[in-house]
Amino acid sequence: MNLEIIREFFGWMTLINLGLFTFTAIMCMVAKSWIHSVHGKLFGLSQEAINAFLYGYLGVYKIVFITFNLIPWLALVIITK
Repeated sequence: MNLEIIREFFGWMTLINLGLFTFTAIMCMVAKSWIHSVHGKLFGLSQEAINAFLYGYLGVYKIVFITFNLIPWLALVIITK
C-alpha cells in the first residue's frame, strides 16, 4: 500500500464524515421538535437536556472529525506533493 492510496482513503473518509456531520447538523436544526418529542418520550428528557446533549454531540463529533480525518488527510496531501 502506497501513500497515494492512503491519501485517497483519508480523502474519501473525510468527505463522507463531513457529509454525515452536515446532515446531522441540518437535521438538528430542521427537525428539532421531532427530536424533542421522540427523545423526550423515550428517555424522559427535557428540551434543555436534549439541546445540551445535541450541542455536545456535534462539538465532540467535530473535534474527532478534525483530529482523525481532516488533519491526517491534509498531512498526506502535503507529504505526497
